[in-house]
Amino acid sequence: MVWVWLCMFAVLVCLLDTVGGRVQNSISSLLEVNPKAAADRLAEGPLVSLPALVVRSRLLDMGALRGVPSDSIRRAAGRFGKLQRHWLPADAAGFLNLARERLAEGRFDESAEALNAALVRNPTSARLHRFKALYLFAIGGREEALEEVAFGEAIDPGLEGFAASLTGADLQRIRLRSLRLRSTIYPRQRIRNSLALARELRISGDKQSALAIISELRGHPDIELELASWALDTSDYDGASDLALPIATRRALPAAARARAWSIVAIARDLNGDAAGALEAAQTALELEPRSPTPYVTLSALAQGRGDLDGALEYLRKAWGLQPANTSLLVRIAAVAEQAGKPSDALLALARAVEIEPESPLLAARLVELQLRTGNYPEAAMTLSRALDRHPTDASLLRLADRLPREIGVR
Repeated sequence: MVWVWLCMFAVLVCLLDTVGGRVQNSISSLLEVNPKAAADRLAEGPLVSLPALVVRSRLLDMGALRGVPSDSIRRAAGRFGKLQRHWLPADAAGFLNLARERLAEGRFDESAEALNAALVRNPTSARLHRFKALYLFAIGGREEALEEVAFGEAIDPGLEGFAASLTGADLQRIRLRSLRLRSTIYPRQRIRNSLALARELRISGDKQSALAIISELRGHPDIELELASWALDTSDYDGASDLALPIATRRALPAAARARAWSIVAIARDLNGDAAGALEAAQTALELEPRSPTPYVTLSALAQGRGDLDGALEYLRKAWGLQPANTSLLVRIAAVAEQAGKPSDALLALARAVEIEPESPLLAARLVELQLRTGNYPEAAMTLSRALDRHPTDASLLRLADRLPREIGVR
């Protein structure tokens, strides 16, 4: 008799688990197409309280509720948060949802209490730090909020709903701060993170700070090659060769690093007037790393310098064949193709780049400008319309929107 009851209990557990899984899948799908209906179901649906669903609740993207009326979010977050806290007391999700509910109701102290409980359970969650930033913005703590946004960015880049409410200075500050924090959070990635920070500082004009950051890491191949690239930018071609050549000739290093070094040597020699030495260095890079696009890009630049635009275009196509999702290569192809008098090739390259990165207003603006230069006005209007739908406030696209009617009128 005991075995019968045990079997019946096992069947019931399996049945409830199956139902919970199906409800979770249903709500997940609903979140994608109708977040308001999903919020109402979380707030009122009888099956939502099944333990099997609550245990799976970490698979639900509650961030999809952005844009839903605050009352719906409050009811959904409040009910579901209580269920999660009951069945998953060690998990941060329930406390986060309770913090959402209390923030929506203006109960700031209670929201902070629930949020702190969530952070105790998961202190390295980017989502929790971003929510804390929202809380701090709501109570007027802008400086602390920006710090939390930067911390979330350091853990997992992605500003989500913040970008529209931040100024350009805010974004730059967050970017730099997050890169500094990332080196602390991920010490094993110190070289990569330090290089990213140094590049960002150079772009912002703080070249001294950039140099100070990577000077502490001298000797690492990536650092030496970065300094060689900077030397090229300042027309110190001998300095670039002196920095890159020891890396290029160090046989113990990976072929990819040596190929990159030979590519820098090739560019430095070419700019120094040593065409034969440049070609030799570029060919050495290609022999070391035939599956890397870098040597082909270098050979393309050398060919372009000699006026061999067809050869330059062919090298770039080979490079793109190795990295077909690399939009910077497609932009290079478009520029050389236009210079070579092949506008159709240039248009195809930029159109493909926009397909790969539809979220880039810069690429869309490049394509529109090329379409205008080549007289493809209907295509330019369609490209611009699609880009403005995605980026309605982008300055470069808005300038093109003003320019397009004038271009058509002139022609």
